[in-house]
Amino acid sequence: MIDSLNGELLEVFADHVVLDCHGVGYLVHVPVSVIERSPAPGNKCRLFVHYSVSVDVRSGSSEHRLFGFLVPEERQLFRRLIEVQGVSATLGMAIMGSRSAHEVHTAILTGNESMFKGVKGIGPKLAQRIISELQNKLAQGAAPVRSGVAGPMVVGGNTLKAEALSALISLGLDRSKAERSLQAVLQERSEEPPQLEELIKLTLKNL
Repeated sequence: MIDSLNGELLEVFADHVVLDCHGVGYLVHVPVSVIERSPAPGNKCRLFVHYSVSVDVRSGSSEHRLFGFLVPEERQLFRRLIEVQGVSATLGMAIMGSRSAHEVHTAILTGNESMFKGVKGIGPKLAQRIISELQNKLAQGAAPVRSGVAGPMVVGGNTLKAEALSALISLGLDRSKAERSLQAVLQERSEEPPQLEELIKLTLKNL
């Protein structure tokens, strides 16, 4: 099992990269969101890998593919997505490439079906299934890091408020109403500010 690859980034394409690790070039499929944040060819890069093997039942031939992500949390979210019936690895990569992992995570927790329906190949039923099956699972874990950040996500003060407000507006809520409700929740919980996902939920209940 390959957990991660660390080497020189040789080539970057629309949906994959080639990573040189000690003279061996690995073709790794990556979402657009990873390509946008990857270093230029010739630089060092580490990718956290999901290794997939699919077998054609008619011919018996097998296909081995590597899917790469810049941080483990992104890989974990991808793995959660492809656990959902109807979400293939290709579709999972499309979801991960449509928005940042943080935005996908937030969309699931807040029940934002429209974000998923905007991905080619996902209809209303599959969008609902993704949210219903993953909402509780993701609520128990840590949120993915924000784009461009390679460590644990830290949110506090104005940053926390800005993140929550952005997520609420993306759900189609009126900015002024969302901001008033958000401020009320933050004042009520001033001694012990909630995490981002909990803050969003509390704000939605407070509307």
